[in-house]
Amino acid sequence: MARRAIKALAVAGLAAGGFLALASCTQDGGRQIAATPQSTTPGFGLFYLDEGASAKLAYGQANSDDVDLMLQCTKGSRMVEVTDLVRGPGPAVLTLMSSGARAVLKARTEGGDGSMLLIADTRLDAPPLTAFRRSGRLEVSQAGLRHGLVARPDERPGVERFFAACEHG
Repeated sequence: MARRAIKALAVAGLAAGGFLALASCTQDGGRQIAATPQSTTPGFGLFYLDEGASAKLAYGQANSDDVDLMLQCTKGSRMVEVTDLVRGPGPAVLTLMSSGARAVLKARTEGGDGSMLLIADTRLDAPPLTAFRRSGRLEVSQAGLRHGLVARPDERPGVERFFAACEHG
């Protein structure tokens, strides 16, 4: 149910946009995904969703309910909720990284239907989010596993719309 809930949040906006660059490799016995210029997950992308009072930036597959990462805010609040699928055992912590900036966020766990989510709150001006806005690159890690996103040029306007909505409403 929880994975479906996060997936359902992005379904409406997944018809738009391009793809994220994503590559995976194994490191220290775990799966690590590093940002690269070529996508190894066809159909996955970064999609901006305007939902009236809120804005969302979802990473998932177009025209489906397959969503792995969601950033959302109440417009004008300058606060961002980061939701990611639980990827392994460990503390309820999400680490955001971009262009050398790093933030460790305490998260809460929600779940159902066999899927668990980590949800953390941070400020829009947190250094890794500011760097992501500039560079289009973001890495998220939890439980020793990382996944990285690189917004393609056609996705960058959606990234900027998300930040502008969270900043100004």
